[in-house]
Amino acid sequence: MTIVSKIDYSHLLNWPLHIVMSKSTENANEEPVFNIGTVVNGYKLVKKIDEGGFGQVFKVTKDDKTFYAMKLESNFLEGGSAIKLELNVLSQLPKNSVFPALVCGGRRARYQFLVLELLGDNLKVLKSQSTNPEVWSDGTWSRVGIQCLFAIKVMHDAGFVHRDIKPSNFAIGFSATSEIRSRRILLFDFGLARKFVRKLPQASVSVKKDVSKAKSALLKNSSTTKAVAKLRGKPPTHRIRDPMKMKKSAGSAAKTKNKDPSQRAMEEIPEHEGYKFRVARPRTDFRGTHQYASPNAHMLIELGRHDDIWSLMYMVAESFVELPWTGCEETEVEHYKNQSTILRLFSDEKNPTRLNADMRRQLDEIYSMLKASKYYDSPNYDAVYQFFKDSMAKAKVTWDTPFDWEIGNTLSEETSKGVKRKMGGPWENPGLFFKKGRWAGLKFIPELTPKSAPTSKKQNLPKSSSKGGRAARQMSKEDSANGDDVVVNQGTPAQKSAKQEKKEKTVEENV
Repeated sequence: MTIVSKIDYSHLLNWPLHIVMSKSTENANEEPVFNIGTVVNGYKLVKKIDEGGFGQVFKVTKDDKTFYAMKLESNFLEGGSAIKLELNVLSQLPKNSVFPALVCGGRRARYQFLVLELLGDNLKVLKSQSTNPEVWSDGTWSRVGIQCLFAIKVMHDAGFVHRDIKPSNFAIGFSATSEIRSRRILLFDFGLARKFVRKLPQASVSVKKDVSKAKSALLKNSSTTKAVAKLRGKPPTHRIRDPMKMKKSAGSAAKTKNKDPSQRAMEEIPEHEGYKFRVARPRTDFRGTHQYASPNAHMLIELGRHDDIWSLMYMVAESFVELPWTGCEETEVEHYKNQSTILRLFSDEKNPTRLNADMRRQLDEIYSMLKASKYYDSPNYDAVYQFFKDSMAKAKVTWDTPFDWEIGNTLSEETSKGVKRKMGGPWENPGLFFKKGRWAGLKFIPELTPKSAPTSKKQNLPKSSSKGGRAARQMSKEDSANGDDVVVNQGTPAQKSAKQEKKEKTVEENV
């Protein structure tokens, strides 16, 4: 019996038709072959960008002027569809931010495709193109760290953990002198992402009730005044206000006066209202890349937001020193990570003055925070940001200063200056952004009567594995869902009755 994961794609109903999955008359029994020059869904394949177990990535175009990135994936691959996961995640992330723009996606008889904004080189390639390919300057890695931290927190605030933070999953926008995004670092590849919160079924109803009450109260106060005046046989009185007092109060009252009562009511509702945490499973398969995965990933613990920060600190440290476990076997990697503090990783014998006393204290605090954090905890983003910011200040650089990969590149240096004059990124003056995560006020409330999965269904679940690769990709198909994790027999949800689907539900811990 074939077991697949049913993911709730009801949010796709509002998508444009060119994004929704479609069918094709192609021969479904033949393995797809993609060659340069082939036209797929109206896009011509121009150049192969990457290839791996997940499929292939091509540079494509429709008019030979504007170019995009297209991911192509065979339907014959085992372990679930990475493209389906990307569509699911990208549809719920903020648009026009620090993620590649989603153009379109779909399914054919033999393959699936996803068209995204074309990005520039990733951080791994950019380091190799720098003046010193082995070491980034403090002014570069500190600013890269801030931008990457910003992107990670935006994703966390959307309710997702990435679980595969590494240099090759960050890239700058496509280079052009007129493009602001050419100096922005974007986060991509969401094949291992998982949503850690879910929306409560009655959340929207409760919010509507609160807004309705606010409107009723406002209308009631207004109508009561008029009704009383009418009963007394007098027209409603209107006070004649002092013009000078009106002028003084006009500015302060303008914003409140122009707002709808429902808007005022909504502003008072916390961002985490109407959500709850997805339950952390006691054991999972390995997620991520061994070089950058957090210690918790090696212990097969459910990964939370702090685990993305672990990976970020490893990634940044590697930009100027070699990590102790580089080139080691899997068991040795776990051992070295457990023995290495963040301060030790950032300490460089070749540059002993890189860290001052305050920065050493900051790294110790970050390490203590990461060690103490659990799945449901919100990490201290601000502590990490302050360390990168202080490192940037010590290096005496500004956001106008060229990055190491731009030095010697006339076009890149001109872009760095021109972009700053146009508009700086929000991470340059983040205000309170790093001070508090969106879900910091959300508390985990254990369920008193958890449901038990039927014994017959448990036997059909994929076996756990401590290894990554395809096994990790397979499991990510289930745990990237919106929280409605369901195991069903082969067939589409539309072919099953609601009664049958209800019987096939299993608890989250089993997927």
